[in-house]
Amino acid sequence: MYAAPQTPDGELLTVRPVGADTFRIEVGFRVPAALAPVVQGRERDLVFAARSRLARLGINVRPLSALAWDGPRLVLAAEVRALVRSYGVGPLLGGVLLPGLPVGRLVFCPPEHRLTAEQIDQAVQDNALQLPASYSIDHAGRFRIRPQGWTYALAEPLTAEALATIVARSDGKDVLNRIQVRRPVDRIVLPPGDGVITSCSMFLHEHYVVLESEAGPLGQHLDAVVLDPVATRGTNVFLEFFNHTGQRIVNPSVAASLYRGVETPALARRWWAIGADAPTREAEGPAAAARAAAEPGYAALAGLFDRLEEPCRERRYSHRLVAVVDDMEAVLAGAPPRAVWCRPPERSEPGPGADLSARCVAEAYEQPRALAHGTRVLGDVSPGARATLLLGYFPNLVEHTQICAAALEGKVARLIFRRASFEHGPFLSSRDHGRLADYEGLGVEVFWCNDEREHVVTHVFRGLRGYFVRPGEVERFRTSLVVAVYGSTRPLAGEQVERVRRLVENLNRFFGGNLAILTGGGPGAMQQATDIAHRLGIMVGASFIETVDQETNQTAEFYQTFQGRSRQARQRWFEIASFHLFFMGGVGTLEEVGLTLTDMKLGVIEVSPLVFFGRHDGDRYWQRLREQFEVMVAAGRAPPWLLSHTLMTDDPDEIPRTYKRMLELG
Repeated sequence: MYAAPQTPDGELLTVRPVGADTFRIEVGFRVPAALAPVVQGRERDLVFAARSRLARLGINVRPLSALAWDGPRLVLAAEVRALVRSYGVGPLLGGVLLPGLPVGRLVFCPPEHRLTAEQIDQAVQDNALQLPASYSIDHAGRFRIRPQGWTYALAEPLTAEALATIVARSDGKDVLNRIQVRRPVDRIVLPPGDGVITSCSMFLHEHYVVLESEAGPLGQHLDAVVLDPVATRGTNVFLEFFNHTGQRIVNPSVAASLYRGVETPALARRWWAIGADAPTREAEGPAAAARAAAEPGYAALAGLFDRLEEPCRERRYSHRLVAVVDDMEAVLAGAPPRAVWCRPPERSEPGPGADLSARCVAEAYEQPRALAHGTRVLGDVSPGARATLLLGYFPNLVEHTQICAAALEGKVARLIFRRASFEHGPFLSSRDHGRLADYEGLGVEVFWCNDEREHVVTHVFRGLRGYFVRPGEVERFRTSLVVAVYGSTRPLAGEQVERVRRLVENLNRFFGGNLAILTGGGPGAMQQATDIAHRLGIMVGASFIETVDQETNQTAEFYQTFQGRSRQARQRWFEIASFHLFFMGGVGTLEEVGLTLTDMKLGVIEVSPLVFFGRHDGDRYWQRLREQFEVMVAAGRAPPWLLSHTLMTDDPDEIPRTYKRMLELG
């Protein structure tokens, strides 16, 4: 995994108004223990990068002083100004500049990590990164970025409440993405004393970019100057300019430098030992490989579940295991857990709550009796114990509330479940996905002892969406560029399979070998794409839906499952994909086309090239759909990008060229 060496976001310490829309502030930065000794005496190599969401609103945070140590933290004086007149932020700015507000970070940019002109050019030729088409490189190793023909305006006037949400809440960027709309322009005009928000396309995999923020003849870039590896991928790489002169500037640009990211070791999440995560990279040598081979795997965990579930073998939902474990290694060796519950107490009269099904709990049906549940044993666990919880089934509503309460007290740090659902096998409900998000927010690790696949996987979020991933593949999952592949459960013909192979190979080469593909996980075209990707060494994911017409593939390195009633919710998990490819398909694929286009139209996902691939009876399979798109755009019922960003083809060599043209990449 590659990253820019940096501090967490610094917090605003003091605020003092000096004008109608200008403030002087002091910011404090906590320096991580691993970074502190590296930057001691090299504070000049630390670059302040203002928070992106502030800059996108035209709010600039400009350093006024050198960094100074104040005990274990670094302190910086800065000026805050609202620079884009049309956004109307100035009168509202004072209301959100409160102590504790995150305003930016410090990034370590050592000269020895800076690439030369020759190294930048070679990296571009090797597809180690993709820069905007209009870039140029000077002799000193700086390259100049010119924005694309877009500017960004607010779809509605900004209120004080919306501004506070955007700058202060964790999901504030989602609000900003919704109200900030992109508009095409023939040229970007920057009036005197005003700012403009624009963007370019760029894909960074192992490098980070530092933009220059000094005033120049082509404008001054705001102080959101660092573009990170992996996070910088796509068409909306924002650039924010201000005109400091008394004359208009047309088509501003910014100079930048490129730095090698710091390679950090991948850490495997281990279900048997809390706090014992350790590097598992092959570079550690034969000793590490031997240790990994000796570590307990699925068979050991499944055997433990079998042993603990032996007293409650009845096929009844009320007889489900809950066990609290302090020392997993000791329990694997035969020691008893701290507490075990697997069946409700005997009743003298029938109690409808005792055998309440998983579905009834999920639907929150009113019951005359309390549901019998095993998580009541958490009441006897000491706060701060950070125990592991073993569950025969993924938690229901009652169990979930008790687990969350225990997590808040530090009683539970890890959850391992064996079965996703009593009634739906390996498929999770929409409510289950919400509960997984709650566990992530509370810092509870989740593992699945998946009997169907005979492996143990951990739940990992990428952005807003979580997938189950093999522990050794977590960092690869987080950093790969994902391409979504949709298609029929019917297999493609021989010639089409070869074309798909060339297509996947071309894309992997185009993005420097950083590719992963995500399918619906079914047979036919999806399985063929999976097999091709694996032969090429490409990571594969699947988003499985409960259905009667397809078997799920067994080879995906990351996956998620959805019950049948969650069809549209499932599409949200394709948001991690940067690109979307539609192979020949039927009604189901057509539904996915509609959902993807709607997400782009509503700004849920970026507008990116859409490729419809395949040929049938001598014609391009999707050509009639293209004709319908033309009618919709001509009638004003669809946005123009529906034509400019759509390609109908069966030529695998045409697709990389089209990506470069549509994304305006060099």
